[in-house]
Amino acid sequence: MNRKKILFAFVSVIVILVASFLFVIEEQNPENKSINANLFFFNGTENTIVSESRAINYENEDYLIDAVLSELKKGPKDSKNKPIFNNEVEVLSILKDDRDITVDLSHQFLYDGNSKNLLTTYAIVKSLCQLSDVKSVKVTCRGSEITASDGTAIGFLSDKDIDLVSDEMTKDSKKILLYFADKNLDCLIAENRTVKITDTNPIEQYIVNELIKGTSLTDAKSIISQDTELISAQTTDNVCFVNFKSGFVEKNSGNEKTEKLIIYSIVNSLCELDGVNSVQFLIDGMKIEAFGKQNISNSISADKNICK
Repeated sequence: MNRKKILFAFVSVIVILVASFLFVIEEQNPENKSINANLFFFNGTENTIVSESRAINYENEDYLIDAVLSELKKGPKDSKNKPIFNNEVEVLSILKDDRDITVDLSHQFLYDGNSKNLLTTYAIVKSLCQLSDVKSVKVTCRGSEITASDGTAIGFLSDKDIDLVSDEMTKDSKKILLYFADKNLDCLIAENRTVKITDTNPIEQYIVNELIKGTSLTDAKSIISQDTELISAQTTDNVCFVNFKSGFVEKNSGNEKTEKLIIYSIVNSLCELDGVNSVQFLIDGMKIEAFGKQNISNSISADKNICK
């Protein structure tokens, strides 16, 4: 009887110690963070890549790249799209040199056709380059670089280096209406522009990138810094989510008058699209309270009173 009591007491102590240990571990691990990002996968015919918006959960910044690659391995959620590689692919190493990333993958990464290898590489580059601390990406397979059709190594690529022709939008021309500041920074004036749609990015992304490029009108002024980096712009439930890299605030704020014009330059231009009623600004996938003196915590509707 005593032996049973001793055994019971011993087991109880072990259970308490294990529970305490797990509690300490849980307390030491902060709650996971999350960002919204566009991941790229094959389309149905595997002749280009298309994006899917997804929430990426990560423990801390050091594991964010791993988290994106893990989500790519899981494959697309849209049944019309196809995964860029199978679950047998292993990430052998991730090397970081400032904002240049080298991702080395196992041999299962390679397809028989060179074009699919390039598309898979592009999908990884475009997915990772949305992260604020990633400028360019080089994908290797067991240390060997991925090559173009002429046999030359493609090396490091940034998101801007990749221009894909979509099977749904083949170099289509679109007319858009952009709003820039007037010369005196008193109001916004409109500029009609025609853009060539050459990849799978939504028209919203083209509009913001054209605003960053600036205006050529003699009576207008470009007000968004050309160093501004856009991650994505797409519309869900009539709200266009515009996601900038973190430098957006630092590069464009500081003057209250200009800050307001920048916000409504973007908002008014995007709200010219059918189906866009307001714009939600994001920085690295997350909402922020303010852009200088401008409150951007909630979605913003167009203001035509600020236009000439």
